Amino acid sequence: MRTLWPIEKAVLDATAQDYPAYADSLLQQIERAQVTSFENTGAGFFSTVSVPSDVPRLPDKSPLDGAHGSVDGVEDAMGFIVFIEDGRLALIEGYSQAIESTVEINFATVEFDLRPFGAGYA
Repeated sequence: MRTLWPIEKAVLDATAQDYPAYADSLLQQIERAQVTSFENTGAGFFSTVSVPSDVPRLPDKSPLDGAHGSVDGVEDAMGFIVFIEDGRLALIEGYSQAIESTVEINFATVEFDLRPFGAGYA
């Protein structure tokens, strides 16, 4: 297991901004989240997340709109979705919004500029 990379944390922080009714619980889960597996699919990524059982649960509304924005190495924007299972963060999905490979992108260190979906595409 590892801590969240900056891009994963930014996705979750943006999600908390778009869901103010659960922001406190979500922020507590983000603080304690660990990534148990990561896969760069070539069209984005999947980060499987584990959260301890002693943090407040979230409503099982899933998926949540995560974020969107620019990621170095992807000409068009990327989008991000957050999945909840049994009231806990479970998965972050990042997807390229064009037919571009993400295979060469190191998501651990990549530069990015993400915004909550609620912030629009300005």
